[in-house]
Amino acid sequence: MIFEGKVRRLGERVVRLGDELAHVDMVRTSRGWLRVGAMPEIAKLLVLAKTPPHYVVVLPGEVTEVGDGITGEEFIFWSSINAAKFAGTYIGTEAALRTLHAYLEPAVSYYLNEELTSITRRDWLDTLYCPHPIGVDNVARFGPLEIGLEGERVQVRDGGRLLYDDRQTVPIGIPSRVQAVLDSVPRSQETIGRLDVLVVGSGNGHLGNASSFILRYGDRRVWVDPSARPHETLAAHGVHWDDVTDVLVTHIHEDHCAGLTACLAHARRRGNGLRLLTTRPSLEALQRRFGDRIPDLASQLEFQEIEPGRGAQVGEAEFEFRLNHHNLPSGALGFKVRFNGRCLGISGDTKYDEEIIRRLGRPELRAEWFGDCHLVFHEVDLVRPRSVHSYYVEVEKLARQIPGRLLVYHTLGNTHPLEMAQEGKRYTV
Repeated sequence: MIFEGKVRRLGERVVRLGDELAHVDMVRTSRGWLRVGAMPEIAKLLVLAKTPPHYVVVLPGEVTEVGDGITGEEFIFWSSINAAKFAGTYIGTEAALRTLHAYLEPAVSYYLNEELTSITRRDWLDTLYCPHPIGVDNVARFGPLEIGLEGERVQVRDGGRLLYDDRQTVPIGIPSRVQAVLDSVPRSQETIGRLDVLVVGSGNGHLGNASSFILRYGDRRVWVDPSARPHETLAAHGVHWDDVTDVLVTHIHEDHCAGLTACLAHARRRGNGLRLLTTRPSLEALQRRFGDRIPDLASQLEFQEIEPGRGAQVGEAEFEFRLNHHNLPSGALGFKVRFNGRCLGISGDTKYDEEIIRRLGRPELRAEWFGDCHLVFHEVDLVRPRSVHSYYVEVEKLARQIPGRLLVYHTLGNTHPLEMAQEGKRYTV
């Protein structure tokens, strides 16, 4: 995982998760742990640090080439839902708390119904999200615990004792540090006559590096579901960030777009627009999620609208998209891409279950949809047959029905007899 090992103690009662470019601080108080700020992948770091917070300070934050201070909170809530635990009391200005609610609502308010056949709205957010605006004196009080929040300064006192006093500013020199990493990676802008796919990540929002792919063909480099800290994530696999020509977002769950705000910030610094492929509903949902942080988001994009059921030309390749069975009103995409006589399929997040598909009456979700693919990457859930993902028993059935090679992703662990997609490996279709 990208932040593994980046946990250090700053003092008797303060632990820092992350590094100089992005971090959150954990303060141990008499009423439990308090978290100051957020960042992409924070839920995984909290597991490493074994410090579930009782209180969270919500900061205005800024969007940088490392990410932003709001992405990461979604999987705090999914982790709380899975564990049936309270997510915490969120402390901040009225504006900051509204921004966080607007970010969470399009994603964590929805699940599948008991029959797993349709999307239903749940009251999880109302139950788990407990906002606590700071008082007129810029202090929130919980018994002996006082949390002061004034501008960039956060102070934590417990029984009158000062435990934490820090200014939450954007680290100096992020662009130069990002550029230094990029300068260490060779550029590769050759035109190639094959279709191949690099597995950037094969995990999910809870485990490992989130699932992400780089498709390479002709003069195009299409990044599917950009993951956190793009400059490091891509450099680890020998890919230069500036060689990415297109970003494809299959859906708005943050483990599939954790690097999007960083990509926007990088494109802005480079004086470019970000070429984004997604559906109109997903774009509108992203605007709702990030609108307060990036009010001019649409103007920064070279938007290519994807319409499920219709083809789309991206450079010399022909893409075909479908709308998956998943738990988002804004939808989730699966797709096939054809180039130079070869075909690749990527399932995206979907509930593949033959009985459910029969009841839904949606033939595009059947195994036969991948029948012309030479290589298929399919998501899998190894543990939960009733999750919103594809249980491995069903994926085994799918694999037996298609002629092409099938690799699974979006998980960690032993996937036998299914073959796991290897992170960092480049597959030629």
